[in-house]
Amino acid sequence: MVWLQYTATRRQRAATAGLFLTGAVLIAVAARLSYANIEPSRAKAARRREVLEAFIARKRAAAAGAGGADSHPSPDPAKP
Repeated sequence: MVWLQYTATRRQRAATAGLFLTGAVLIAVAARLSYANIEPSRAKAARRREVLEAFIARKRAAAAGAGGADSHPSPDPAKP
């Protein structure tokens, strides 16, 4: 069984190479932009986590102060 009956013309090979290179460049640009946006996202997630931990700590302190039977112990202090 023959995979390709006819060989590609020079123009077809050039078009294939051009499309391949265009795709490779687009992937490289997307990867670069993705890595450029990682650090701001990490900082935003860290800040969100800190706010959530503070909120939970306030709720636990309020529940412990009320003397509820199902109150939880206070969380460990935040590590620097």
